[in-house]
Amino acid sequence: MSLKHAVLGVLEATPMTGYDLKRFFDASMGWLWSAKHSQIYPLLATLESEGLVDAEEGIRGEAQRRVVYRLTAAGRAELESWIATVHPLPGERDPFLLQAVFFDMIDDDQVRTVLVAYRDEQFELYRDAEAHSLALAAGETPLIRERLRVRPEQADRIRAMKARAFRARADVAKVRWQWAEDYLADLG
Repeated sequence: MSLKHAVLGVLEATPMTGYDLKRFFDASMGWLWSAKHSQIYPLLATLESEGLVDAEEGIRGEAQRRVVYRLTAAGRAELESWIATVHPLPGERDPFLLQAVFFDMIDDDQVRTVLVAYRDEQFELYRDAEAHSLALAAGETPLIRERLRVRPEQADRIRAMKARAFRARADVAKVRWQWAEDYLADLG
């Protein structure tokens, strides 16, 4: 997955400023992709130069410059092509599991401290992803409302597909949370 395609996918639903995009990526538990402020604006300039987005400049308030980005037909074609392509999975890199491989080097109290923090983090991810999945299924998030407004004839399909992605995120977090619980129980 790339930031380029994440931005194109979000802009497919509704035009946004760079600031709006950053807020979107920061909201809803980091969404499925995160982005730094310093990444978004250069990327938007690149997407505009490639003809994948249009930029409309305006003024916000008294004199503050505001640029709203919209997906172009070429941007939509690029996004659809990327979505329809089978991509190889990236190599596995899980810093926590790497850390866990070396737990034998520290005492059980230290292991417990690390595991409790991990368990609690995974439970929070599970809870947030589950709630977001349910909100998507009900059509209750701002971005999904925009998609449903534009494509009302596909409402059931859109809600189900979006909810399933976050359902998967919830399921992964639940397995990790339960794994940490089991590990803690084994420690006694």
